Amino acid sequence: MTELLGVAALAVGGYWIVKRMKKKMADVERHLSDIAARSANKRPAEKLVQDPVTGKYRPE
Repeated sequence: MTELLGVAALAVGGYWIVKRMKKKMADVERHLSDIAARSANKRPAEKLVQDPVTGKYRPE
């Protein structure tokens, strides 16, 4: 009988963990899509060119 209770407790715990992980993954996906949407609205980065004399990079 105790084995049956143990198996039932493991099943309920496993179900709870899977449910919680799905919720967390959805939160992370929503957060990443928000970040991607905000970065798409920004202007593109400037192109850099290398100065042949100094070897340093500067904006074009």
